[in-house]
Amino acid sequence: MHPLRRSLEAGRPFAWRKTGLVYAPSMPGFTHGSHPCTIHLDGDRFVIAFTSRDAQQRSQAFLSYATVRDGRMVLEGTPKLAMTHGAPGTFDCDGVIGVCIVPHGGRNYLYYVGWQNLPEGLWICDTGRAILDLEKLTCTREFMGPVLGRDKSNPLFAAATAILVEDGRWRTWYNSGISWTRTEAGWLHHYGIHHAHSADGVDWTCDPGLVLPFKDEHEYAFGRPSVIRRDGILFMWFAHRASPGIPTYRIGFAHSRDGLHWTRRDDLAGIDVAAEGWDSEMICYPYIFEHQGRVHMLYNGNGYGRTGFGLAVLDDA
Repeated sequence: MHPLRRSLEAGRPFAWRKTGLVYAPSMPGFTHGSHPCTIHLDGDRFVIAFTSRDAQQRSQAFLSYATVRDGRMVLEGTPKLAMTHGAPGTFDCDGVIGVCIVPHGGRNYLYYVGWQNLPEGLWICDTGRAILDLEKLTCTREFMGPVLGRDKSNPLFAAATAILVEDGRWRTWYNSGISWTRTEAGWLHHYGIHHAHSADGVDWTCDPGLVLPFKDEHEYAFGRPSVIRRDGILFMWFAHRASPGIPTYRIGFAHSRDGLHWTRRDDLAGIDVAAEGWDSEMICYPYIFEHQGRVHMLYNGNGYGRTGFGLAVLDDA
């Protein structure tokens, strides 16, 4: 039995052990190191994508080689700027955020969220796709426009961060905007996790409704779901906010058989803020992957990735 299923059936919190900060932002002219995602290259080597912000707060996608061994990740050399913001007026003209890497048909695709700023602090973020070259560490946009974006099903935005391909069927669990509410502090967004399916990963059919309802009247946003299937069960970790007395992101957990009906069990998530340090105020944007028979989680801490990203490994007790 896979350790994820074993922990779930035991009804105990997943035993995530933090193994330290992987990347602290240090490149001149850039801040943040958010939304890390990775793909296996060979042996213990991986390619990792993450996002930094320039002086104008525009997100840019960086790539780096990394070594994963014994539950730890070490980046190799200086990360390479691989994709910058799009042309004026395009859906990604104000920034790009790499969110997941999908190998399929001999190619590797980096799905990314493109940002477009609107007046009064409003914004749009839709989903694009780029071809990732693992040897050259480059990204090439496939299309000028989004592959999943605003339409009759997604009136505000559509940001896909979790994608699985199973038996030729593409599936995504993505964030779709629900509403903007004007408050004394400005506009407050409400968005939640939805499901869509596709035959090619480009043209998507969206299913109606939230797959994960809001927990209570305090919660208003979900961030970056990451989904993995093992032993016939889909496991999802995701960021969510807010809770009574806790305005910042925390990481939650849910599981499902069909990907449409989920059982939420945040009490089993198994990872939380630290007592002090880079992830003591916030923990968010999880990304799940396996290596050497062990499950790993990349995640962000304080300031939506301002302090960089770290790694946790699942201890199978």
